Amino acid sequence: MAGMGRRRIAFFVPHMGCGRRCVYCDQNVITSDAGGHVTPEAVAEVASAQTSPVEFCFFGGSFARIGTPRMRAFMDAVRNAPKGSAVTFSSYPGDFDGDAGLDVIRVLKDYPIATIELGIPTLDPVVLKTCRRDDDPEAVARAVARIRDNGFHLGVQMMIGLPGQSTASVTRDARTLASMVPAHESWHFRLYPCLVLRGTELEGMYRRGEYEPLSLEDGIMAGGAVIFEAERLGFTVIRVGLLESESLKKSVVAGPYHPAFGELAMSEKRALSLSSENPGGPWRIERQALSQLTGHGGRGLRRLAEMSDISEREARARLVC
Repeated sequence: MAGMGRRRIAFFVPHMGCGRRCVYCDQNVITSDAGGHVTPEAVAEVASAQTSPVEFCFFGGSFARIGTPRMRAFMDAVRNAPKGSAVTFSSYPGDFDGDAGLDVIRVLKDYPIATIELGIPTLDPVVLKTCRRDDDPEAVARAVARIRDNGFHLGVQMMIGLPGQSTASVTRDARTLASMVPAHESWHFRLYPCLVLRGTELEGMYRRGEYEPLSLEDGIMAGGAVIFEAERLGFTVIRVGLLESESLKKSVVAGPYHPAFGELAMSEKRALSLSSENPGGPWRIERQALSQLTGHGGRGLRRLAEMSDISEREARARLVC
């Protein structure tokens, strides 16, 4: 049931179901929501106002960990929406492990689930431990298999710039995840940069010199490289970068922050894609995608020229729309 052209309505439930807080995380800042405002009654009210099928998305925290009664209450509320509506939510992979995970699956089978998005910032056990994530690579593999075996569509949320993480390790993780699912099944893919947010444990690590965040340029290059690899592996990239908000802007202490981070990473990805397909050009590009190269001061075009060891003028001349 993934996609189907439905309009998406996102509900942010910061830290709901989280057993602990990751060192980099403050979802209240990321979502501009102090939490506790989203109730099943509020969801039902929104659902009742819809005139066509909608995809209700519950992001933040771990939806499958909030307890069966509350989870059912939220999804029962969606039944007030027009026929064909569905639910997408994010969760820890470990929520689907063991007998408790089987119970979650049984509950979900009673509802129209569009996509289950797994928060898998990394598969590196050392990085997971440093970030205080209570997941492990083996649990991820078991979760993916169980979710797929029960007919649900998968999504993944990954990160770049975590403590001890490299771009190479992220692309390696993406390859590992892709190998868990047949090529004809496309995961949804979201990629977020690790930012140092005020008040988090990561800020303390940064102040003490224990963590060096990515620069903006390094973050853009890493993001572009990862989504280039993700698309090559068959993932469907649906978001790059955090949702921009005033609360996020005011809370960033360090790291690759930019309100158009996703667009900049896509410009890097476009340059990588073109140079990989045809080193030196000419490059055929859809007119509607041209802005990925020419926007933001022509950053993508500049990177394409650098990759091809030619001038920007030559690079522009070799573009064919």
